[in-house]
Amino acid sequence: MSDEADTGLVLIRVAAELTIKGLAVRKRFMQALRGHIREALDRRGISHRLIETHGRMFVACRQVEQATVILQRVFGLSSCSPIAATCRAELDEILEVGGERFADVVRGRSYAVRARRQGRHSFGSTELERALGARLNNSEGAWVKLKDPDVCVQVDILGERAHLFSERCPGAGGLPSAVQGKAVALMSGGFDSAVAAWRIMKRGVAVDFVFCNLGGAAYERMVLQVTRVLVERWALGYRPRLHVVDFAEVVAELKRVVKPGYWQVLLKRLMYQTAAAVADEQRAHAVVTGESIAQVSSQTIVNLSALAGSIELPLLRPLIGCDKTEIIDQARLIGTASLSERVKEYCGLGVGLPVTAGKRSKVRSEASKMDDGLLRCAVAERKVIDVLGTSAGDLRLPYLLTSELPAGAVLLDCQPAHLYRAQHAPGAEHHDPSELMERFRELDKERTYVLYCTNGPRAVQICELMQQAGYEAYAFEGGLPALLAQLGIKDSQPGA
Repeated sequence: MSDEADTGLVLIRVAAELTIKGLAVRKRFMQALRGHIREALDRRGISHRLIETHGRMFVACRQVEQATVILQRVFGLSSCSPIAATCRAELDEILEVGGERFADVVRGRSYAVRARRQGRHSFGSTELERALGARLNNSEGAWVKLKDPDVCVQVDILGERAHLFSERCPGAGGLPSAVQGKAVALMSGGFDSAVAAWRIMKRGVAVDFVFCNLGGAAYERMVLQVTRVLVERWALGYRPRLHVVDFAEVVAELKRVVKPGYWQVLLKRLMYQTAAAVADEQRAHAVVTGESIAQVSSQTIVNLSALAGSIELPLLRPLIGCDKTEIIDQARLIGTASLSERVKEYCGLGVGLPVTAGKRSKVRSEASKMDDGLLRCAVAERKVIDVLGTSAGDLRLPYLLTSELPAGAVLLDCQPAHLYRAQHAPGAEHHDPSELMERFRELDKERTYVLYCTNGPRAVQICELMQQAGYEAYAFEGGLPALLAQLGIKDSQPGA
């Protein structure tokens, strides 16, 4: 580490679980971990060097603070510490550097000094701890507290160099990404599915995602946004894909032939089977779900038992014993909560009381009424998205625009008042565009909205705000002229 002067250092510690693996496994895991550290920093454009010496691992770079945050999201690391100062491993120099660097840090606080050495030196670790502690005791209001101090000043001496630091930032723990095979996770965009996938990713499993779309393009966009955050922050060493399966016809068939009380249970069964079909194609080894006992009617222990055997692959339920508060708290930690809280609930199909204690024989009987070909066709025709390959542009216009009017959609005219009076689509509600931008949250969130203006841009802008707030809203592509053409209207409409 001869050129440390023009860079900073971050000390990184491998998760303890890796150190107890057998030699061959540990070697493989460590090789993967090194690659993931480099990939995580490269993604953020941080030029760096990975240095291993005396059994320690360091990252050398200029953007130490930013690198520390990124390294905390690399599975397989237990913690990291930005190095506050380095110097020669000589007692007088360590005392001078340490006294100067940490005087302000310990001022008005309790502190302790801890030292570790590798190599031969003219002083011992205890001698160094006492001497540096005495030096820091001159700081105003500082006092030594050996047990649970406010600040722990640490000196790590490796041969001829001493590294001083006081921060110990927790890492993600777990196993390095993608060292334990592959699974497919059902992704709804809500809190549960993202956290469940993250927990399995933390155990070294490479995860692809399956989204059974019950709500159109706006819903797909929100789910892709949640998945993208999860993947960009946490997935290393592979390129996860989102498999988007259109469930419109499947659900229509479900509602047509299955008893209403069994809709929710059968919907879950169909989602299991969809994920399993994708998993088989991708040679994945398990299906991951975000289920938690009794969180909703289809997740009672009896219903989950009735669904057993729906697929041959193992079903992994990492949240099965968690309550909602725990799940939301973890979603905040992993970075998906702010998006998940906007995702509209589309899975609630029920009319009347859903079954909460379904029998396995009854579930199979109801499932036999459905046309298996519909599900096979939906899986075969699915859209596959390279999550890391999506850009901000990919997440915008394709999901904001529509060239068709969804059944039951509310038309919102966003033209200035005088243009609305001159011409508008039949049945459209007029809203001043500036006022709508401020007050759209007063609209019923359960409805679908199609917005238009004279030629499109203003409607797109408002529509994006509505989608970000969890509304299913689209801007009609081509604006009012295109909408009127589709409706078969050529002449101007009378003013309102």
